[in-house]
Amino acid sequence: MDEKGRLAIPAGFRKQLPEGSFVSVGLDRVLAIYPPEVWEALAQELRSPLQGPDQRALARTLYSLSDSFEPDGQGRITLSGESRRAAGIEAPSTAVVIGSGSRVEIWPEGRWNSYSADAQERFTEFADRVISGH
Repeated sequence: MDEKGRLAIPAGFRKQLPEGSFVSVGLDRVLAIYPPEVWEALAQELRSPLQGPDQRALARTLYSLSDSFEPDGQGRITLSGESRRAAGIEAPSTAVVIGSGSRVEIWPEGRWNSYSADAQERFTEFADRVISGH
């Protein structure tokens, strides 16, 4: 990411993220790029006219930190200062862009390296619990 908060999104991910995608906060204090159908599913979950406190807090955070996904001619997006602060991403710095199922995630490099090393070390443990239900 450069000093202006612009981050190059790899071409393979840009092809998977159609017009109408959004960048916002994701789980585990990272940023996420949500394709339109995932963003709409989240919006549906948060549309209740009588929201509880958790639903209100989730909606306010998700929407207040959201921006439309609009890469420039060089495939870069500009991340707002508020979004970068929420994810702990400094400008300039190295951020990691990863695929994560239905969305693309943006991580600060150091935190991704630590998380990834631990997750890879514990892969079998996670697989046994998630897939086998243990």
